[in-house]
Amino acid sequence: MRSAKHKGNTMKFIVSLSFGVSLIAAPSFAKDVTIGLAGPLSGPQAYFGSTWHNGFKLYIDKLNAAGGVNGTTVKIDQEDDKADPREGTLVAQKFCDNEDVVIGLVNFNSGVAQSTLPIYEDCTLPTMTFGSNPALTQQGYKYMVRPVANDFAGALLPAEYALQKLGAKSAIVVNDKQVFGQGISEIFGKNFTAGGGKLLDTLSVAPTDVDFTAVLAQIKTKNPDVIYLGAVMPQLALFAKQMHEQGVKATLLVPDGGYTPDYISQAGHANVQGSLVAVQAPPMDASPAIADFAKQYKEKFGSEAGPYSIYGYVQGQILEAVLKNAKGLTRADMNTGLHNVKVDTAIGHLEFDDVGELKVAPSYLYKVDGDKFTLIGQK
Repeated sequence: MRSAKHKGNTMKFIVSLSFGVSLIAAPSFAKDVTIGLAGPLSGPQAYFGSTWHNGFKLYIDKLNAAGGVNGTTVKIDQEDDKADPREGTLVAQKFCDNEDVVIGLVNFNSGVAQSTLPIYEDCTLPTMTFGSNPALTQQGYKYMVRPVANDFAGALLPAEYALQKLGAKSAIVVNDKQVFGQGISEIFGKNFTAGGGKLLDTLSVAPTDVDFTAVLAQIKTKNPDVIYLGAVMPQLALFAKQMHEQGVKATLLVPDGGYTPDYISQAGHANVQGSLVAVQAPPMDASPAIADFAKQYKEKFGSEAGPYSIYGYVQGQILEAVLKNAKGLTRADMNTGLHNVKVDTAIGHLEFDDVGELKVAPSYLYKVDGDKFTLIGQK
């Protein structure tokens, strides 16, 4: 800074100039960043994608209303990937090409993630992905973290429960040949046999199949104690309905796609009683913080929170922590912040390991009981 002159009028000029500069410079501290949201907002999985995104919006709206983080407010660019890898790649390229987008909350589906993560990696756009296939974090990606349990956790709890609580001795695994469905069903099969159970058969259906008569006929002749179905809605509900109608007595176990009221309503209330659903989402009364979130969500959106709404909210909390500690607002700054974040959230303390997995990732098991999902186990 230049030294002041002794002349009074010069000093006044310098003070006046300094004040003027401060007035001009002040708005530069009020910045904003854009977060890209991609997930299924239409089609059979729209319920999951839209309610997940709503949880994030709930937190970000509160954050912005309070002035943002260090003067930085958050904008949202929301896109529909339709749970389709081809659509997902188009969205990924759009986010990559938009220099304002510094983080992506993307990839609800593992199949979409498999196609889009290389694109995000190439353009160095850091992402919080929801794709749960374990292989996604084993491919050397440096620009992703996964703030949710992977399928190793999601397929362990149902296998243990089937063996230890149901006393199951035998199982048949069915999958839809997709990245998520095939992957998680294979993990269940390995866990079941490792625990002492017998895997009678592994069967596949096409992801577009709606008639499971032939597959269920095969299953019925083998009379398994449990069936694990690696698929998504609406196949989960259709399979459960037809399984009951054909008199297959085994207990049906399904992954997180079944944790929706549509699973019960579309299958028919009587057809899914006692079936088990493994999911990463805690009950909405699991803690005061989660209960408060559920109340806020209903007040804002006029409906109950979805299965992954709490994780959208938590991703907002992660983002806030990243913005508080980041050295800048570039993609590189955001990526460093994401990988090093240590934050207390509505579902507990979260940190990521060196490949972007949560160091502690909870999972839960529910049973269909009447028209509700009753918690029966957690890890």
